[in-house]
Amino acid sequence: MELFTDDHNVATWIWSDEKQQYCIKEWDIQQDKLVTKWIGSGTPTEVKPDIVQAEVVYGGLDLFRDAALQGFVSKRRTKYGISFPCSSAVTNPTVSEDFVYEPLTYEQDIRILQLDAGPFGDEIRCTFHVCSLEFECPIDPAKQLNGKSKGPTFKTATHYAVSNTTGKPFWYTALSYVWGDSSLVEPIRCNGRTIHTTRSLYIALQYLRQSDTAVNIWVDQICINQDDLEEKTRQVILMGKIYQRAWNTHVWLGEEADNSSDVIDTLVAIKDALQYYRTDIGTGVGPDIEDFERLSIPAPDSPWWQYCCKFFCRPWFQRVWVIQEVALSRDVRLLCGRKCVSMDDLNLSALCLLDNDLERFLNPGRLTEDLENESGCMRIRQIWDLTTSQHQFPDQSTLLSTLIQTRGARATDPRDKVFGIMGLTATPIHPDYSLSVSNVYTIAARRILASDCSRLEDLLCGVDHEIPQNDSPTWVPDWSCPRQTISLGYLISHRSHTPVSGSKLRWTIDLDGTSLTISGIVLDSVKTIGAPSEPILSDLPNRDSATCKYVQNCVHYAQSYCLSYYADSSLFEAFWKTLVADRDHSGFQKAPADYADIFALLIDSATGHSPTFADQPVPKRRLTLGNLKVRRPSYLYREMQIAFKRAVKGRRFGTTARGCMGLFPRGTRLNDQISIFLGGYVPFVVRQCEYSSSYQLIGECYVHGIMEDQMMRTAELEPRDIVLI
Repeated sequence: MELFTDDHNVATWIWSDEKQQYCIKEWDIQQDKLVTKWIGSGTPTEVKPDIVQAEVVYGGLDLFRDAALQGFVSKRRTKYGISFPCSSAVTNPTVSEDFVYEPLTYEQDIRILQLDAGPFGDEIRCTFHVCSLEFECPIDPAKQLNGKSKGPTFKTATHYAVSNTTGKPFWYTALSYVWGDSSLVEPIRCNGRTIHTTRSLYIALQYLRQSDTAVNIWVDQICINQDDLEEKTRQVILMGKIYQRAWNTHVWLGEEADNSSDVIDTLVAIKDALQYYRTDIGTGVGPDIEDFERLSIPAPDSPWWQYCCKFFCRPWFQRVWVIQEVALSRDVRLLCGRKCVSMDDLNLSALCLLDNDLERFLNPGRLTEDLENESGCMRIRQIWDLTTSQHQFPDQSTLLSTLIQTRGARATDPRDKVFGIMGLTATPIHPDYSLSVSNVYTIAARRILASDCSRLEDLLCGVDHEIPQNDSPTWVPDWSCPRQTISLGYLISHRSHTPVSGSKLRWTIDLDGTSLTISGIVLDSVKTIGAPSEPILSDLPNRDSATCKYVQNCVHYAQSYCLSYYADSSLFEAFWKTLVADRDHSGFQKAPADYADIFALLIDSATGHSPTFADQPVPKRRLTLGNLKVRRPSYLYREMQIAFKRAVKGRRFGTTARGCMGLFPRGTRLNDQISIFLGGYVPFVVRQCEYSSSYQLIGECYVHGIMEDQMMRTAELEPRDIVLI
């Protein structure tokens, strides 16, 4: 039995073998008990759009809720002097001949679009209803027992606005979509006058419109006066609440193309087949290819995977605003042309692809692309995680964690990388589009540190851009730039490393908010640095591949400039651990010793020497390149490919003046310095300014052995203030 929190109860489908029928279990408010409703035989019907119809009551209100609403209406009447019914709340052409938008007079007022009925392809006609989001139904004391909830309804969610016309609930569907090219517009009739919308929205409205009844929709492009900056700012603040109060949310992905309907059907079928399939423990590897046909999974060379890739590459999956819109919504359905799928089904389908290592078939070159920024499957998973977090711990997500999770998403206005997630975080920032991008990002950084000073190093790990796109201080992450690397600090902090000196980070920010002073040690400097590359471990045996040349150069640097090593590490061990940043495929644990034998095989095949390193140990087992296709080695090999890609992507192999080898940010130069901040977990590359003692932050790095006590003692350097600008 579920805990129902909506005015209209969430239904639970149950199949009865005895009656060969489905039934719905739901809570009846009037009877105050769980009731069973039999709905007929066969399987549940296909998921269909469920646009809120005008003049239809959804869910009804019991006596307590109705009394609470009437109390709100009475207070609102006293506060604003509103009388109900209020005819001006329904805007129409007779009210104003000169403009479509009348000002939103009252606090938390929004416009909701009534989309008139009509056949597909006819002119779009609509009118506005002005409603308030201010009302929120309180918890019914009768449902509480000793401060705890009684029965399945423990909190009453308010999934409607209150009409300024009638003072009664006004249900609506919220639309999540991509604006599209603003130069491609189509005319519609709104309040009797012609306005223009982007073609993307125009097509969506054609599909959403019903042939026989009007429907209520909230859509930002029309319901917000885009020419009124003050109103736009106020409405952006309300955006999270608008989607929370909607009866449901419909996502418009675009028209059907590239076999999208078949892609959706097959994704759901794969989900059904794999939902209870158990992957091999600890491997993250799914079913064997030989089992694909039995599990209704398309063959690896099937064109379906390319169609699926195109489906997940649709623009909606990449936009930052849609994350908040979906995470805060009650019931989400996705429309692709006439095809409809629930968000829950798509979530589970994406998770099945990821958890069973099937995403690699979406694009044969997937490993050459970003593992984190951002496949459609990964974006769906992030939305799922944020949605779960919002439902379990509302208003508790931190600003930094949300910025990190949504970094790969795109925004036309870079400021929306911050403003577009305000409904998801407990550290709100007032949207102000008069501020520059630099100011918005700097304010966000200062707000992060003010709310939780322990997150400083995580914030600094967000600096991952060779050339910042704005004039922010170098220690402030440029959230408009997707990550070039996969962060080391996010994964190891508070887990497996001991902070330098065992103390907390000590820092101050100057009064103008641009300079950050941290106590730390400048321990080493960069002596040699290789070229940036995007190597793929599976290409290493191919002597003509870029990966082979990359590893050959790395071997040359290691053997030429690292004659001995700290921390009781052999040169070979330091080398292969550097290539994976001493992390396993998950990024959370240290690299297992089993990696060594496979690395030895691959490195020898690349260099043509056996052994490549003088201190390279003899493998404990007989291993050949052909053995890597055998089940156990193939699992380990696949994990190594992921670990290798996580470590080297976007980074440059190099050596330091003290004879260490490491992986450095793409923007690193010779003689850049390597610093460790007291209380920190990872080293950073910094560059001293030409005409001052201040530094620029280049980014986090991995230097093998640099965090070990032996190296720290050998350095014998005193901590000092490092000023980052």
